[in-house]
Amino acid sequence: MTLRLHADHAGTKERRHDARLVAARPVRVECPQTGRRFSGRTRDVSAGGALLEVDHPCLLVPGQPLRLGIAWTARQTVLRREDLLEAVVVRSLGNGPKQTVAISFSQRLQLATAV
Repeated sequence: MTLRLHADHAGTKERRHDARLVAARPVRVECPQTGRRFSGRTRDVSAGGALLEVDHPCLLVPGQPLRLGIAWTARQTVLRREDLLEAVVVRSLGNGPKQTVAISFSQRLQLATAV
């Protein structure tokens, strides 16, 4: 898997505390409140959160808790319940039959990158 750091653009104000890694990886999203499950993919990931594209038109709302499984490798096809990450929706935006969702992880991830 190739991960690439986003470049900061001169003159823009970056609100994030962590470097973001471009990583288009499959995800499984579960809502513990409703029991619903969605598929999708990451667009970028940092130690503190991620930007996801979810394959479902019903908007997840800010403050909504989620459990998230990220398939970090191409061989990882089954995501075990104990491997799911706790997260909270920060913001979401509908996009036809999909939605873009920014999440914050409950615990920071340890991301290893090659320089």
